[in-house]
Amino acid sequence: MKVHHVSEQAAVSGGHEYFLGEVQVQPVVAPGEGLDIVVVRFSPGSRTYLHTHEVAQALHCLEGKGVLATETDRHEVGPGDIVHIPAGELHWHGAAPDSPFVHLSIRAPGASHWTRRDPLAGG
Repeated sequence: MKVHHVSEQAAVSGGHEYFLGEVQVQPVVAPGEGLDIVVVRFSPGSRTYLHTHEVAQALHCLEGKGVLATETDRHEVGPGDIVHIPAGELHWHGAAPDSPFVHLSIRAPGASHWTRRDPLAGG
């Protein structure tokens, strides 16, 4: 058993390969341990590119206001909400324009496929 401590100070830049805007990530459990768990901290208005995962993903919303969406469906979420994203579903997630947003991403090990398309660019 391992106890992991979530801390804003332990987060590192998520870079711009997967994210638009300023995003910090704290890997908690590595895929080699059987689960891929990451705390993701979005600054207001920041978000992921459209992407899919080969495995299902659960996002547990911890702080702030966020958006979880597909190309046709959009949900505003907040603390306590849990979102299930089926394997293979094209989606994106990020912070509302006026609020930071923190979620815990939980999934089995498996590949992700990134489009590098801004979901809000309209095309």
